Amino acid sequence: MSQTPVKVPASAAAYTPATQDQDLRSQINALLIREGHINKIQEHFLHSLNAHPSNWPSAVQSHALALLRSGDVTTFPALVRRVLEDVRHDTAAASDGTTNTTTNSNSNTNNNNNNNNNSTTSTNGSTKTNGASTNTTTTTTTTDGSLAVPQAVVDAVLKVARECLDTVCEVDDGSTAG
Repeated sequence: MSQTPVKVPASAAAYTPATQDQDLRSQINALLIREGHINKIQEHFLHSLNAHPSNWPSAVQSHALALLRSGDVTTFPALVRRVLEDVRHDTAAASDGTTNTTTNSNSNTNNNNNNNNNSTTSTNGSTKTNGASTNTTTTTTTTDGSLAVPQAVVDAVLKVARECLDTVCEVDDGSTAG
């Protein structure tokens, strides 16, 4: 337990981003930073991502390279925005129970080129398929074709974050001991 835990009212469990107490949030964040919990959470997150069999960091890197090579993005800020948008989209789709494949394509053809490979692949440049010329960039980034952050990683990091919050917060249920 922290030397000076933040007293959090039990009603805070029902707060939404719109009703959140900014002062309380600042106090909690300051303690998490000062006592090194933010670094602990970040390190656990990075370790979990790198240890997960989906190889998520490499999938994101491959996706970013494909975006750059295809010309879909041309600046670093645009690349970061696009990759974050694609990760959020695929993560939301995964939480809805749908699967998603992130694909970037500039195609001028009606070919039936089906790529059902479930590994990380990147195809760039002009190809000829059934006499039709195509210029495609297709990136299948993880075994399920998604840039979603793996749920096992999210669960593991949430567990560490809860443990850290438990050390710096004390829920005040309104009763006093005495």
